[in-house]
Amino acid sequence: MFFSRLRKLSPLRRKATIVGLTVSSSTGVYLAVKDPTDLSSTIGAGIRFLRSIKIGMMISLDYYISMLGLTEGQGNYEYMMSATHQRAANRILEGCLVNGGTYIKIGQGLVSLSHILPKEFIKTLTQLQDKCLVRADDEIKTLFVEDFGKTPDEIYKSFDTEPIAAASLAQVYRATTKDDQEVAVKVQYIDLQKRFVTDVATINFLLKVVGLMHPNFDFGWIVADVVGSLRQELDFLNEGKNSEQCAKDLKHLSFVHVPKVFWDLSSQRVLVTEYVDAIKINNKEALQKNGFSLTDINNKLFKTFGEQIFQTGFVHADPHPGNVLVRKHEKRTQLVLLDHGLYQRMSNENRVALSHFWKAIVLKDHKAMAKYSLDLGVKDYGMLAEVLTQRPLKSKNFRLISKLSDEELKYMAQFAQQRFDLIMDTLKSMPTSLLFVVRNLNTIRSIAHDHGDPIDRYTVLAREATKTAFSTENNFIKRLTVIPSRVYFEIQLLNGRLMVWFMRTFLNILYMLGRSPDASSIISKIV
Repeated sequence: MFFSRLRKLSPLRRKATIVGLTVSSSTGVYLAVKDPTDLSSTIGAGIRFLRSIKIGMMISLDYYISMLGLTEGQGNYEYMMSATHQRAANRILEGCLVNGGTYIKIGQGLVSLSHILPKEFIKTLTQLQDKCLVRADDEIKTLFVEDFGKTPDEIYKSFDTEPIAAASLAQVYRATTKDDQEVAVKVQYIDLQKRFVTDVATINFLLKVVGLMHPNFDFGWIVADVVGSLRQELDFLNEGKNSEQCAKDLKHLSFVHVPKVFWDLSSQRVLVTEYVDAIKINNKEALQKNGFSLTDINNKLFKTFGEQIFQTGFVHADPHPGNVLVRKHEKRTQLVLLDHGLYQRMSNENRVALSHFWKAIVLKDHKAMAKYSLDLGVKDYGMLAEVLTQRPLKSKNFRLISKLSDEELKYMAQFAQQRFDLIMDTLKSMPTSLLFVVRNLNTIRSIAHDHGDPIDRYTVLAREATKTAFSTENNFIKRLTVIPSRVYFEIQLLNGRLMVWFMRTFLNILYMLGRSPDASSIISKIV
């Protein structure tokens, strides 16, 4: 109620009220989450809160000053905004790394919104997928004694205390079991579960403040999904069960491997799996040096997660580059899937509706799109189509021109902003299962983009997505009757590829010839 009333104030009064609220509430939030039995944890929560307030206010002030007297279309607009975005992204990165845990997960969640956030945010915050906190050796020993009653040296034949990976929730160590098996030991940060409530309270508050000061960048709705997912991820036994379900679902894909879980060595805060020697999927140079085909890798990547989304309905919600490895196994390229803490189950109804919706997109059947979009809980079927495919739904008004006028540039800028608002509204209205699908797709698209987009992602995904819609249940007669539809489907796929290629090429040529000044960033948001 308070926040809704605050929105009605004038911008100046609202910002003044927020500043006063922010300063005075630091003590209030600190006391509200205070645990009298753990003074150090409470002090840590207060420090993280104040640090976050400082970073938030610095970013807000920076944007406010940068925008004074600056209007879209000016010669230095793109440069000024890019520099401001970069400073903001750097501050968020630093704050997430210092605060750790929940803050890093929020930062990783923002990276998945690659179709909304400025490129400076995406490029900078991507570092959160690999560059995380490192803890002292004695913390590991303390946790092992609490969970197993023994130190790592007593449980394993050998245990390397230098982590081979550090993630937002845990560190991973290499060890050898008593029976000489190489394993990866994932150990949760010891204070993570204690600080969960305080960190979520702080982030919740800060995102509401950001939404009030800058309505176009209100990401407070993300927190509810992050909180629920974090509760799943904090239970490593649940992660082990998810990995086994994933292995079972994808066992027919010989190019996918899920490491085996060692249950007798695992607990809620420690997960032990087989150690796999492989290359991270985003290490393009190492992959090429070792003779891997990026085209082959990307085909397998999209087929793997397409299988989860459109066939099994049990979807890995965080397939960032640190969680997907590549190796040679029996002379074949194989993807190794890690970190199964966060999964989303899609209902059979949603999965089938999504398959038919994707088919309708390719066939340009707007009536069917509207029907299946409503079945998925989203009213704006056009924006849902663009969010899922990251391609414009309508391109029939595209025309050949020799130069983009100032009026046309202004229109394109306004359209880009309206599209941003529509995307935000569409994401907010989505059911959680569909939101995780979008997150999955955006993450693997980002991997493909870093590889130079060696495959036609749209076509591969469209074929995976529509398997259910074209399913004939091995009935010979039905297979014959569906042939014309499949042929028409393939023709429309080809037509769509040619149209998008032509639009991109033509607009880029205009830009390079100087016939559309300052239009490059706008074009990337529209085409």
